[in-house]
Amino acid sequence: MSEVVLSFDLGTGGCKAALVDRAARVVGTAFVGYETGYPAPGRHEQRPADWWDAVVRSSRELLAADGGRHEVVAVGLSGHSLAMVPVDADANPLLPAVPIWSDTRGEDAAAGYFAPGGRSEDAWYGRTGNGFPRGMYTVFKAAWLRAEHPDVAARTVRILGSKDWVNARLTGVQRTDQSYASGSGAYDLATRRMLPDVLAALDLPADWWPEIVPSTAVVGHVTADAATATGLPAGIPVVAGGVDNSCMALGAGLDRAGEAYVSLGSSNWVTVAATEPVLDPVGRPFVFDHVLPGLYISALSTFGGGSSLNWLAGILGRDGDLDALLDEAAAAPVGADGLTCVPTLAGGTVAEGGPAVRGAFLGLDLGHAHGHLARALVEGIGFSLADAAATMLAAVPTAPEITATGGGARGRLMLQVLADLIGRPVSRPDAAQHGAALGAATLALLGTGAWTGTEPLRAARHAALRVDPRPELADAYALPRARFDAARSATRTHATATASK
Repeated sequence: MSEVVLSFDLGTGGCKAALVDRAARVVGTAFVGYETGYPAPGRHEQRPADWWDAVVRSSRELLAADGGRHEVVAVGLSGHSLAMVPVDADANPLLPAVPIWSDTRGEDAAAGYFAPGGRSEDAWYGRTGNGFPRGMYTVFKAAWLRAEHPDVAARTVRILGSKDWVNARLTGVQRTDQSYASGSGAYDLATRRMLPDVLAALDLPADWWPEIVPSTAVVGHVTADAATATGLPAGIPVVAGGVDNSCMALGAGLDRAGEAYVSLGSSNWVTVAATEPVLDPVGRPFVFDHVLPGLYISALSTFGGGSSLNWLAGILGRDGDLDALLDEAAAAPVGADGLTCVPTLAGGTVAEGGPAVRGAFLGLDLGHAHGHLARALVEGIGFSLADAAATMLAAVPTAPEITATGGGARGRLMLQVLADLIGRPVSRPDAAQHGAALGAATLALLGTGAWTGTEPLRAARHAALRVDPRPELADAYALPRARFDAARSATRTHATATASK
């Protein structure tokens, strides 16, 4: 039997398990989804029990399909960011459902921390690089826990992130890594340590935060109980892993400074790797420590990506028919015959107007069909990402070609629109759907000594599709771009007016 590592990509929509060999080939995958609950505005919750069930089921399904052809020798995890799981000493969750990255219940605590005349939000951003809306960050969600559930807070021993909690279930050990800790809201990018003054000001115990280790560090070994549940061999090493943003970057090939990729998933972002964080107090790129030493990943995003496309397919009765809907969008002209879409259906980034802003279709006409709606949405995503790219690609020297990963990269239309609007070639690697899983597998291979560097990952990358920009369409995009800017301004005005009522 040849040796493989098993990686788990704990995403927003579910868990993907992947077997990856020493040549960086994905030799098998399995996926198990789970639900997100929305009990109130700004509340986005998932059940840790569902994460574990998905890990167990995907592992068993994958191993059964493999039929013993490969020997699993290590495990690595990628996990969605900014989750807050309060646990006891045995890593039992103290809430049945916990806030995930997009949850903003920490906003009241953040507002108190940055009260007028008090602490500077710009200074905090400069130290942490935390450019998402502030209420999303874990320390403010933990402050919410202390204020709203003091009984739970009194029993809390640790606050864990998504993949760190699964690691604890696998090994019995509670640790985190630099990349996940850097999304806590209390991590100093310069020193790569937690910020005691932030924790103290929020009255949060310092020992709530787990010990930080390198992403490639072996945190423990699969316990007998975890082996019985998952079908994995007991005793194999489990590495710390990383936050999904950093694992995706590594899987997309960002293993050195000056490289860029665009992630096309439920939400979308343009990411660069550099030896210094890319910080801008106006546009607010978000920064995570990379899973590789000496690097940061910095990104600007739009939350309205694949989730908005799936929403459109659903309300049009085209569930399961998204590819055909995008074919109709590709047949519609540039500018969608005057239809404009602002894709912030799930709220906006700081640059897009913040969490209160919502999406819009403007210019609807009786002559518009499904293809026009989809074309306008794809172009709205493209305009948003072009703005992000303009900031990020100017900040560091980058390769002339941008890699695209995620489910949204599987079709040509989105890649072509991006190439046209960004003005650079965009390529999709043949493993574009496995970015975070490949990144997590790389950490397991590095952490167990199977690899001494990332050269095998680089050697295994091949472009399955590459599209070039079409500069002759610049004039055709000019008016749609102007309409988009006007529409986005209108959504911001609408959000402000709504908030003032």
